[in-house]
Amino acid sequence: MANVLVTGAAGAVGQPVCAELGRRGHHVRGFDRIVTPGVPDGVVADTTDAVALQAAAAGCDMIIHLAAEANDRDFVTGLVAPNVVGPYNVLHGAREAQVPRVVLASSLQVAPQDLQRPARVDESAPTNHYALTKLWAEQMGEMYARCFGLNVLCARLNWMVRNPAEARHMERVKRPDIYISPGDVARFFSLAVEVDWTGFAVVYAAGAGSDERFDLEPARRLLGYVPQDRWPAGLPFTYGEDDDAPDSTTAPALTWP
Repeated sequence: MANVLVTGAAGAVGQPVCAELGRRGHHVRGFDRIVTPGVPDGVVADTTDAVALQAAAAGCDMIIHLAAEANDRDFVTGLVAPNVVGPYNVLHGAREAQVPRVVLASSLQVAPQDLQRPARVDESAPTNHYALTKLWAEQMGEMYARCFGLNVLCARLNWMVRNPAEARHMERVKRPDIYISPGDVARFFSLAVEVDWTGFAVVYAAGAGSDERFDLEPARRLLGYVPQDRWPAGLPFTYGEDDDAPDSTTAPALTWP
């Protein structure tokens, strides 16, 4: 059993991850700005609070860092605090609290968009400020691994559709190759906890059917992760033709060829 601190535990990704870790017998400590449902050991704070974060990390075997602004916003007012200061505090806090392993949630939006082959994990070409912050977090994770001996895994997550409106949007743009289900997300992070990996790595955390868009082999080799759900399998809700389209800021850039 591992003691795992999960930032962003109350979010759309955090809740299924916490539930699956608990089901597998791990002790989960949630960290979010609101109370995390179903997680008795929780800290209500922001990742910009370095003192609270370091205190929450004490005694943990791993930090899974999911907390972030999930959409493209104004860089200075909307992204710097959650997506730049936040991951810095996580990595610095892990080092200070002697937490040996950190998993950073990155994004598919870091990957190049114009390839006619699967994007490799060593390729990046962000096209918006949100993606730029995710690439920055990856690079900072690499620095902490190389300079301070921290073990860091960066997971470039596919799009986990959060509501019926986003599901209808996915249907309209016909991009099943960027989907990942809540179940696959939970399985991926559970493997990241349970497999004995070390060092620094970047992998794609993707759904079934994504292998023509992203190179899934590094995740399989490192963690034994093989996605199970292909769009729309695994959605925790139903959706209909009359659902409203999402605001343009709630969905990833779906402009790839």
